[in-house]
Amino acid sequence: MRGKIIVAISAFLLLCTSNAAGQNLIADPGFEIWDGNQGFSPFTLAPLTYWYTANGTADHHHVDIMSGSNLTGLEPCPLGEGNTWCGYPYEGGGVLGCWKGNGPDGSKEWAGTQLLEPLVPGDCYEISFWIQNKKDNPNSLYETNHWGVFFSQTQFPTFNANLADFSTMADHWVTCEQVIGGSEWQQVTFAYTASEDFQYMYIGYMGNVANSTFTAANDDYLLGFYVWIDQVIVEHVDVDVPPTQTICRGDGVQLDFTSNYPLSWTDGIVTDTTRSIWVSPEVTTTYYVEATGNMGCTKLDSVIVEVLQPVMVDYPAIVCPATEPFRLEPEAPAGTWTGAGIIDAAAGLFDPSLTGPGLAEALFTAADDCADDFTMLIEVAPIPEVTITTDLSEGCWPLTVTFTDESPNPAEAYTWDFGDGETSQDAGSVQHTFTNAGAYGLGLTLTHFPNCTVSYEQVNEIRVYEPPVAAFSYTPEKPDLINNEVQFTDISSGNTYQWSWDFGDLSGSSHPTPLHTYATPGAYQVRLRVTSEGHCVDSIQQTLLVDNAVRMYIPNAFSPNDDGRNDRFQVGYIGQLMEYQMTVFNRWGGLVFQSDDPLLGWDGKAHNGQLAETGVYTYIIEYLLLPATPTGEEVREKEMGDVLLLK
Repeated sequence: MRGKIIVAISAFLLLCTSNAAGQNLIADPGFEIWDGNQGFSPFTLAPLTYWYTANGTADHHHVDIMSGSNLTGLEPCPLGEGNTWCGYPYEGGGVLGCWKGNGPDGSKEWAGTQLLEPLVPGDCYEISFWIQNKKDNPNSLYETNHWGVFFSQTQFPTFNANLADFSTMADHWVTCEQVIGGSEWQQVTFAYTASEDFQYMYIGYMGNVANSTFTAANDDYLLGFYVWIDQVIVEHVDVDVPPTQTICRGDGVQLDFTSNYPLSWTDGIVTDTTRSIWVSPEVTTTYYVEATGNMGCTKLDSVIVEVLQPVMVDYPAIVCPATEPFRLEPEAPAGTWTGAGIIDAAAGLFDPSLTGPGLAEALFTAADDCADDFTMLIEVAPIPEVTITTDLSEGCWPLTVTFTDESPNPAEAYTWDFGDGETSQDAGSVQHTFTNAGAYGLGLTLTHFPNCTVSYEQVNEIRVYEPPVAAFSYTPEKPDLINNEVQFTDISSGNTYQWSWDFGDLSGSSHPTPLHTYATPGAYQVRLRVTSEGHCVDSIQQTLLVDNAVRMYIPNAFSPNDDGRNDRFQVGYIGQLMEYQMTVFNRWGGLVFQSDDPLLGWDGKAHNGQLAETGVYTYIIEYLLLPATPTGEEVREKEMGDVLLLK
């Protein structure tokens, strides 16, 4: 018989190692457990086993301690007289006495205890204690509210409890709103939702004085409020449920729920308060169980009854109709396979060629346990289409091209054939550099999964061109400012069709044989950039030196007769002159004229201002040629000759 062994599990069995839902987390709620000795101020709580002084000097009173002091024992006394040292506990023999000084900075007396277990963040706790106002004399009445508890991670407060702003710690404490007046014992109750996993609790006056309601006789700062506290209870509203239960279809299981509080459960359809139920759902169902406390706290928990259905599993790989038959799950237990494509029911042998592309479904039924049943989904993909992209389709060698497989189903293995004798097994994307001109077709073999292989081929996909080699010549070989017109000629190799010249003087040309004139001497960086077939580019740069040069035009005669023609002996020139000086001598070697301005010629007059005699005069012209480059040398030139003065 197929199935699972079903066991009825009760949540009660789970309580052996934890506190029962609703157990008091205060180890000594009535301040009864002590060593029998009388404690003395300020350590009156020292004899207690579970309680200690958390702030101030809280008091322990007990019927077995000698009476007569508000720090020691108890005895009968009339109510309504403001006696803090006599009276009887609400229950048992012990009681806690707590003081709150009058005024905004009045001291607080707190007792502290470690909880039996840390609080559960987010869970609700029901808190109560009995309290009696001991300052009940109508003629000197002190009564107030805000007696409560404070939860902490530390044994003692890490702040000044007397002066702290409690509004900043609102998630740590709860306090009563009613004024604790009169003379009788009163019970205060709270519902508190834990914000942290607190381990300690303090009890006494809580909160900010500014928010309290109180009566203080004569508003005497030397006096204050005093109460007795007894039977402190902190209960966790909780419910225990069984762990997740797993059953086969058609089976059932017993669920037992445990709580010290009233509870109800629901599966979303049925709602009941029965604490033990037998369920047999058809599908996996969650049963929600809620315990409700006496002070408004609730705790919701749940248990899942999992009904085993044949689980859906995916075959871990994609196959295609070309894949050879294969076993779906070699590790499956004994059982039977059914469904399209199954050619061996016992072995689970599947042939995808029988199903074609699509989602095939094969059901495995285990021979023994329904938990082992499952349905396997096999994705039979069509023969994959292949999309290969390239970032470049042509260019100059060396040409590096990136080939990328952008198919929707990437392959597991690749073999790239670049058509130039080189191959690669890189996956998905590959780079290859072509080093020779030509047209290359790409071949690609893709193995998507075992026995599912496709081939891809492109013809003349990549065209690789021979790059040009830039070169140029120019004439004259040594230009200067006299011969400053330079003829450039492109002598690049390759099928060039575009030229870009930069003559080095902020001018250029796009002509293959440009003619360019240089206006100043210097060393010019001439650059030629050529473009050939396939947008292949190369460039070359040469240094062209244009030397400085001067050509003089010196007349051999002049007639200073003021007829407007040849009235001056003046030099004409081409080029750049520096440190120019012209000197004219008569035939006896006497100086008759001198000038350092080439634009200022000799007007034929002697030093006395009279026109010089007709005859031949000798001139000397000196000047400096600057170098074409900063590193060149200066050259000093001299021109000498005769000039005839006519009248």
